[in-house]
Amino acid sequence: MAIWNNGLKFLTKHSSKTMNTGINHLFTGYTDTLTQLKDFFVKKCPVTLKKGDVFLDYGDHSQKLGIVLNGLLYSTYICENGQEWISNFFYPPHHAVITSHESFLLGRKSSESIRAYEDSTLIYITKSEYDTLTSQNPQLEHMVRVVAEESYIQALKRVYSFQSLTAFQRVKKFVTENSDLVSRVQRQHIASYLGIHRNIFTRVLHKI
Repeated sequence: MAIWNNGLKFLTKHSSKTMNTGINHLFTGYTDTLTQLKDFFVKKCPVTLKKGDVFLDYGDHSQKLGIVLNGLLYSTYICENGQEWISNFFYPPHHAVITSHESFLLGRKSSESIRAYEDSTLIYITKSEYDTLTSQNPQLEHMVRVVAEESYIQALKRVYSFQSLTAFQRVKKFVTENSDLVSRVQRQHIASYLGIHRNIFTRVLHKI
């Protein structure tokens, strides 16, 4: 119960840092739905992933929608030249919802992989459980789609920042908005997320 209540903070009460993700307003009007989710998740046992464990692999159909209670996970994708890049980090309370939204909602094969960056605890709902709950409460499906749309918007903003910001500006923006990750994530992985070489990231970091 205590573990779930800690994880639920992301859904019901956002800190000022969480406001930076722009999702603070998304759950307005979903009080009954959130209560239903809380009642459902309280009955489920948290799952522990060891560092390196896979939550979702390339080519799989996403069957899980989870909330990270503690720890850190990350997603990757493979570009046309075969190189793997990091596309996102998942951790509470800022980015606690974890799934491949496109795969989970549309039933498509996942184009990304999600793995545990460090030992992590999460609670998740399966696709069949999700379908059952949405049949009982259509608001749940709408709420999840709103979150998926916001995730897509944030991804677009990231692409735009890559196109418009210099390497120095990208690093400074990341450190400002995700200072807690700088000490948890290896430099080459942050550089991968920012789309720059590790040496460039290190050089810029020393100047900030």
